[in-house]
Amino acid sequence: MKYAAYAVEDFLTEDTFLNYCLGNDQKAVLYWEHIRNTYPELEDRILKARTLFFLLAVKVDPLEKQQELNKLKMAIDRLEENSPAAVPIHEIESPEPIIRKLWFQTKTSWITVAAAIVIAIGTYALLDKKEYGTTIPAFAASSQRITIKTAYNERKTITLTDGSKVTINGLTELKLDPNYNEDNRILWLSGEAFFEVAKDKEKPFIVITGKTATTALGTSFKINNYSRRNETSVMLNTGKVSVGTIVNQQVKEELVLSPGEQVDISADAGKLVKTTFNRQKIDDWNNRNLVFSKASLQEIKSLLRETYGIEITAKNEPKKPIAFTGKFYGKGLTEVLSAIGFSNHFTYVIIGDSVELSFVE
Repeated sequence: MKYAAYAVEDFLTEDTFLNYCLGNDQKAVLYWEHIRNTYPELEDRILKARTLFFLLAVKVDPLEKQQELNKLKMAIDRLEENSPAAVPIHEIESPEPIIRKLWFQTKTSWITVAAAIVIAIGTYALLDKKEYGTTIPAFAASSQRITIKTAYNERKTITLTDGSKVTINGLTELKLDPNYNEDNRILWLSGEAFFEVAKDKEKPFIVITGKTATTALGTSFKINNYSRRNETSVMLNTGKVSVGTIVNQQVKEELVLSPGEQVDISADAGKLVKTTFNRQKIDDWNNRNLVFSKASLQEIKSLLRETYGIEITAKNEPKKPIAFTGKFYGKGLTEVLSAIGFSNHFTYVIIGDSVELSFVE
């Protein structure tokens, strides 16, 4: 989605956005309202661009409106190649950095109008120095970042300085800048965690997992990015998030999720595949609730992997299919394995983040 990297001033180079501000083109209005609803992370920049447009108060005769709007973008492009000092601007008072209300009549040179917009944007930038867009800072292993780690079968719930909460699963590593929530809200995750994001329209909450970026404003979602899976999955519980791949520190090919949707990204192909899931899974994961109903060995392994973040292999698998039924609420891995092993005649060994089952012949 090309608008993800737009700064405030970039929106004023879009003809459809200018038509949206003028409000006379219903198609443009519907299009930009759709953009605002679908990509909440753009809301702040869009509102500021609209404010800048109305501060300039450009007036155009209805008969010339479409033609002149097309000229505006070309005029701005030409001005970028020339020195602003070469264009006489009398409408802006200097050096006072406050933009006055401007009224441009149809006979006014559109080069002058474009120049005024460029200068006003420069003044606007001085008044609002925050950077926007989805540029992802490069991660340096030597940089001083706060690192939070969990051991095997350990879970931690932490509250960040902005009020966001993160529940971190076992054998997971979470990194963030010491100045988190000052300039940005960016975190690096390796493993699995559930995020409950505090709202802040000016600073999107971004979780980096390998070459994937998940962006949210105020929402809750779970990410599984254990390295051994060779895949990243994002499950959205509430709100909206956009998930995209990182190319040259820019987020590309963004996919927006609604509650109950998840996306899986292969580490090799980088392809984003969207599916749906039962949101009860997230509640069960948070509470470590396991419910088995005539579960096969494969289903048991899958649920234990999701809940505890471990990989399970088996030796001497039984010829007769397993059909295990049982419920566990908030139990540790060893208790669950012991109970299932007693019913299905296997022992187990835990080595790091892996479990090996040995069935009794």
